[in-house]
Amino acid sequence: MDSPTSAAVHLILTTELLPALRAVVTELGGDGPGTLVHSRPTAVGSAHPTNSAGATVRHLCGVLTSWGAACLGGEEVRRHRESEFAYDGPVEPELDRLSALADRVPDWTTAALRRGELAHPAGTAFPVERARAAGTLTVEWVLAHILHDVATHLGHLEVTRDVLLSAGSR
Repeated sequence: MDSPTSAAVHLILTTELLPALRAVVTELGGDGPGTLVHSRPTAVGSAHPTNSAGATVRHLCGVLTSWGAACLGGEEVRRHRESEFAYDGPVEPELDRLSALADRVPDWTTAALRRGELAHPAGTAFPVERARAAGTLTVEWVLAHILHDVATHLGHLEVTRDVLLSAGSR
């Protein structure tokens, strides 16, 4: 079962959003020593906490795993959402993982359409049961949600980059 929406989401993820995420990580120095990839624009515990680029990329892997693999694909997934925001490991493998997850979106969509239902997304803060009761939790909504989350967090990363790089130039 081909889904034009799934194909469009996959195309936008792989040709626009993920390359832009990689570019931001590269501008922050990637995984090299002394880079800004794990720096936060605000301090942990501040009134307005922010995430590092590395943590945001890790979180996006969680988003695609939860909404793609679990909800659409029906796969058994364990996710600890809060730990994603404390991530300080290598970012390049996480970007590769994110790309591999994005490549699975069409297959997950096909699985959901064949089953005729969506599974519960793992470890999400979204009120899933309320959306189910309202009839708004659909394959198309999940695809839009994935695209929305990735695009929103790309914007966060771009602001993070801008703040961190401008602070370093003072």
